[in-house]
Amino acid sequence: MGEKNTLRVFGGARPYTLIVEPWADEFLIAPDDHCEVVAINAEYVPFFEVGISNEKLVVWVNEGGTTYEFWRNHVRES
Repeated sequence: MGEKNTLRVFGGARPYTLIVEPWADEFLIAPDDHCEVVAINAEYVPFFEVGISNEKLVVWVNEGGTTYEFWRNHVRES
């Protein structure tokens, strides 16, 4: 079945870049966006670490073997 964990991310006053690590995937987040990073693992509940680097929001998806999906305004992008 698998385990999931969701991090919700909302737009700010101006667009910014969200980076999902360790894949280095980048997503531009617009002011009106409502996004979710959904971490998926077959055995363990994955967890997140979040930081800001060079005015970019960096989200680390942790726990070995974890994959993720990125959703923007209820539409899956990856």
